[in-house]
Amino acid sequence: MKRLKLTIYLMLTIPFCILLIRAFVLQVIQHKSHLEYIESLKVYVRKIDAPRGRILTRDGTVLAWDEEILMAKSTGSMDVQKVGEILGQEKKLKLLLGEDVQVTEAEAVKLERTGVLVFRKYIRRYNGLAPHVVGYIGVDRYGISGIEKQYDSYLKGQDGYELVSMSVSGGIIGRFLQAIPIAGNDIVLTIDSKIQEYAQKLLSNSNHAGTIIVQSAKDGSILAMASYPSFDPNMFLNIDQKQWAEISNDPKSPLLNRAISATYPPGSILKPLYAIAYLENDPDLKRTIDCKGYYEYIGSSGRSLGLYRDWYVPGHGVTDLKKAIKVSCNVFFYNLSLELGIEKMKQYANFFMIDQLTGIDLPGERKGLYPDPNWKYNIYKEPWYPGDTILCGIGQSFINLTPIEVLSFFNAIANDATCYRPHLLDHIKNQQGKRVLEYEKNILYKISLKQSTLSFLKDSLREVVKSNGNPADEGTAYQAFKGFRIDVAGKTGTAETGKKSERSHSWFAAFSPVNSPQFIVLVMLENAGGGGEAAAPMARKIFEYLLEETRK
Repeated sequence: MKRLKLTIYLMLTIPFCILLIRAFVLQVIQHKSHLEYIESLKVYVRKIDAPRGRILTRDGTVLAWDEEILMAKSTGSMDVQKVGEILGQEKKLKLLLGEDVQVTEAEAVKLERTGVLVFRKYIRRYNGLAPHVVGYIGVDRYGISGIEKQYDSYLKGQDGYELVSMSVSGGIIGRFLQAIPIAGNDIVLTIDSKIQEYAQKLLSNSNHAGTIIVQSAKDGSILAMASYPSFDPNMFLNIDQKQWAEISNDPKSPLLNRAISATYPPGSILKPLYAIAYLENDPDLKRTIDCKGYYEYIGSSGRSLGLYRDWYVPGHGVTDLKKAIKVSCNVFFYNLSLELGIEKMKQYANFFMIDQLTGIDLPGERKGLYPDPNWKYNIYKEPWYPGDTILCGIGQSFINLTPIEVLSFFNAIANDATCYRPHLLDHIKNQQGKRVLEYEKNILYKISLKQSTLSFLKDSLREVVKSNGNPADEGTAYQAFKGFRIDVAGKTGTAETGKKSERSHSWFAAFSPVNSPQFIVLVMLENAGGGGEAAAPMARKIFEYLLEETRK
């Protein structure tokens, strides 16, 4: 019986002792080796940024690209002395303070065994052309404005990631790539780098805020879009709050793309719209008025209710519609607007989508305004007066349009009442050069107009750059285009701002050649004076440059 008890006792005690001894070996004798093993299992996932695709012009100039750099990051157990010997005291201190520092390839090799994590990073670079078109990205590498934002999903690519194995003390044990980053696609724009550079230079030298847009008449593609004042998108790489506050609150609004996001009274550049409305409704082409330099509006009571002056104080004399367009006779269009009435004027403004978004492939496009009686009552709780109609007849009153809206109106005139949607994308290609998306020509709208209307209008706009020797009959852009070698049809605009202390905004829009248009040019300069004296001469320089480029 005693032997049986002893056997049972030993059977229970011996396994327990074995377990106890094993625990002692694991926890005491082999503690260090097992701790290292456990520590080696501690990993974290680190994202690897994918390089964004490039943004290029149609002629191959790279506007935006990613530059690869090497960055070092302390893991918590770096060899301070060795790091100081490799990077110097200043960078070592930054690492100790938790900052990432840029290093060279040679430094990166030496840092591998010092407890410092070295990784590749991409920073966005810009060459400075077309900054309002290209835009910029934020610290998270997502597009903030321009093409960077519009086509962000194509540009950003697909991030990769790796597993970094580290000890509790912060030492790097191993790095394991789990997903390779995939670079984004390249965006190829319709912008021509030479035309864009020339347009930016002209605007900058003018010292006037404004915009120049050059468009292909054949498909709506934008060849140049310059806005001034401008900015350097590279500044956003390391911008602080103070710098951001300064540029975003700058009264000159350098970040504003005036081509699509600013509205202005168009002035006389809108007069062709009313000519079309008149010509489409059984016109009397022999109709004339005697312009004495002013128009007096007489009410139904026989009293004078308003005196509206022409820009040409002596008066244009006997004036028909063709001459009224040529010399931009306000008095003729005062009369014409009252005859048409605001409802008919608004109807044709709607036909041409005058105050509607064009749908250009850029974020931030702003909608213009073409008023009517309902709008005025809803906003001001006031009735519509004849004086409102009279001023609308010369592109003033409450009318405010973006330059891209005015450009699209002239695109429709150039293309016989077919307007091609303005666009900046030519195509998108992957890193192997394969096109993944191509822009398809898109008609914004098409209107059915009489051929006689189109012919008369183009002939009249062609007269804007001509003269018969009589100052009263001289086209408003004649002085700017005197001696020009190719056929141009266009219209000036001189738009009052509503402030007596400010000069008028200067407009000019034109297309050439007239019978088979290739290019449309729009120039708008803030507070620069008459359209014929400021905007038209600049447009001529653009046309001359285009002529030279097409002959090369």
